[in-house]
Amino acid sequence: MSMFISLAELGNYILFSILVGHVALQFVSEKNKPQIEISKHFLLLSTLGIIIFTLGPIVQVITYFEGSVGLPLAIYSVLTDFQVGRAWLFIGFMATFLWMTIYVEGSKYLQAFWLLMMILAVGYASHIASLSLWTGLVTHVIHFLMVTLWVGVLIHVTWFSTGKYNWKKFLKWFTPFAIVCLLIVVISGISLMLFVVEPKDYVNSWVLPYGQMLLLKHISIIPVLVFAFMNGVLAKKSLKHSAFNPLPWLKGESILLLLVFYFTSVMGTLSPPHEVEFTVKTEGASQLLESLLGTEIISSLHLQLVPTFQSSLLMFIAIIFLSLILVSFKKVKPILSVVFGLSFIMALYLGIMLSLFI
Repeated sequence: MSMFISLAELGNYILFSILVGHVALQFVSEKNKPQIEISKHFLLLSTLGIIIFTLGPIVQVITYFEGSVGLPLAIYSVLTDFQVGRAWLFIGFMATFLWMTIYVEGSKYLQAFWLLMMILAVGYASHIASLSLWTGLVTHVIHFLMVTLWVGVLIHVTWFSTGKYNWKKFLKWFTPFAIVCLLIVVISGISLMLFVVEPKDYVNSWVLPYGQMLLLKHISIIPVLVFAFMNGVLAKKSLKHSAFNPLPWLKGESILLLLVFYFTSVMGTLSPPHEVEFTVKTEGASQLLESLLGTEIISSLHLQLVPTFQSSLLMFIAIIFLSLILVSFKKVKPILSVVFGLSFIMALYLGIMLSLFI
């Protein structure tokens, strides 16, 4: 079940990004972006896909209550009494209106309005909004909107563009746009994290599955930033002196961003560590971490970071892989740089895990 929910959440991130990117690029003049061709049928299916994928958390809650109150009552209660259920009904209505607007090729402003309403519903259904309605809702909406704007535009330009046209003009505005999105994402992301994990408990949370995914998410953002630097700064300089094609490198960045999406989607299926020690006692520690350390974890109270030769070596190797991403720019195929990025994530993660002493 948790795997299904994770894939559904991942699908949601991708489909929302595609639709947000489509609408956002309608506000950019043709001379400032590459030529993009995306099927209307694909956009319509993406809209319907959101209705289906947002059912994931609802199915999870219904399954939880089905045994005690029966399936019909569980469905009715979740759809009417739970924020996640009411949000899904609202998203369904807004997605229907968006579908009709796209079908008749209606106003871009109207498309943007329906999408914004759907994103507001996503924020309303979030775990953070259940803890603090207005603060959580606004923070989650801003975070989600900025992520989908950045990734959405990137997806369209990298996977649906038809040629090498207007790259210089596109990068001229997209680079500062991506930087602003990134800064807002980081600030709002930290704010969201503080709702769930206190700074003093950040390291301790790594003993839990949620903390493991949170750490992997943070680590995976690092090679994304390196790719963003190459695509935003180095690629723009290269275009001034040669017929350099930045498209494959932008694709590499989008692939790593999907990995960040995946870790985020898995986090949505796990119990947030509001009380790390209590969660360890009631739900148990991460089986992956127990396997790596070769010991059963029954408490997080005495967790310490104690670097060893083995862990330090892995961290050094991780730095080498990160450096290779920059060194390999324009010298090897971008897919190899993506491999370097994945290797960095794995090496740094293992280095940190093997530094834990319990």
